[in-house]
Amino acid sequence: IRYSRHARNRMRLHGISEDEVDECLKSFELEEKSIQGRLDRWKKVRDRFLRVTLKEEANEIIIITAVMKKHMGGKQL
Repeated sequence: IRYSRHARNRMRLHGISEDEVDECLKSFELEEKSIQGRLDRWKKVRDRFLRVTLKEEANEIIIITAVMKKHMGGKQL
């Protein structure tokens, strides 16, 4: 797993740990296609929803960004 600089900055800003990102990658609640061949994976964390945007390459997963949202996948739950 490789984290982009943007992902690291967003994780710091939103108080997201690498462990939370790992957990979201392994046991997500929703997966959506995103732009440019990327995927968004969603998982409820604390009282919010963690969205991890990633790109799967042949030999690695690149984390593009990770943010906390009030709603999951455009839907309020």
